Amino acid sequence: MIGLTSISPTVTAPTLGNYAVCGQYPGVVGIGTTVKLTCTSDMPAYRYVIAQFPITAQANFCELEVFIRRKFFTNAMQ
Repeated sequence: MIGLTSISPTVTAPTLGNYAVCGQYPGVVGIGTTVKLTCTSDMPAYRYVIAQFPITAQANFCELEVFIRRKFFTNAMQ
């Protein structure tokens, strides 16, 4: 499960329900498999990305990449 928050994890531990969930993989990810989860564009801006696994899961991953796509608006009154 991938979530977003503006609260530092050193201030409040990320627990399910206290952050915005933007993606969840529905099954087991195989060894050497790449999974891409995309947050919807209508979510507000957040500062921290949370990767959370079920308590029963063995959470091992070697890389987490985060890409930010910014929206730019032009002023129509130029």
